Amino acid sequence: MNQRPIQTITNELLDELLVRARSSSRLRSIHCLHSGDWEHCHRMLNALTPGTYVRPHRHDSDHQSEAFILLRGKLALLIFDEEGNVDFSSSRTLSPADGLFGMDIPPRIWHSLVALEDAIIYEVKGHPAGGFVLERDKNFATWSPEEGSLESAAYLKKMEDAARRLA
Repeated sequence: MNQRPIQTITNELLDELLVRARSSSRLRSIHCLHSGDWEHCHRMLNALTPGTYVRPHRHDSDHQSEAFILLRGKLALLIFDEEGNVDFSSSRTLSPADGLFGMDIPPRIWHSLVALEDAIIYEVKGHPAGGFVLERDKNFATWSPEEGSLESAAYLKKMEDAARRLA
């Protein structure tokens, strides 16, 4: 049996991931810890830098909870209602310095991330039988603009304003 190696999360790996995120057109970078899309539990390091637009989305399968543990930096996890209004009572600013390290998001909850400073999360997401399939991974909110569209910059500013209200 072919066994994958044990992986270690180090400061050097996190530094490298942030360098890649800063030079990426999307201002973020992912380092997969799982072996392939076929795995039911995806584990990854996700580096996000200020200015990245994470389009609000949700995961509709019962098997697609999503958990975030912040390893470095500061970011807001915004929760939205069905109409696209920020649910300030459920949204949080994640900051290890302030004692809030992560959140676990059940399926069918609209959410997004806003990097308030360079941040790295350990992300865990479940998948149904068969593993990851791009077409069924997430549903993007129709009330939010597509990534890369002209409207996305203004919408990101609106999300950043909401994130600052949390702090």
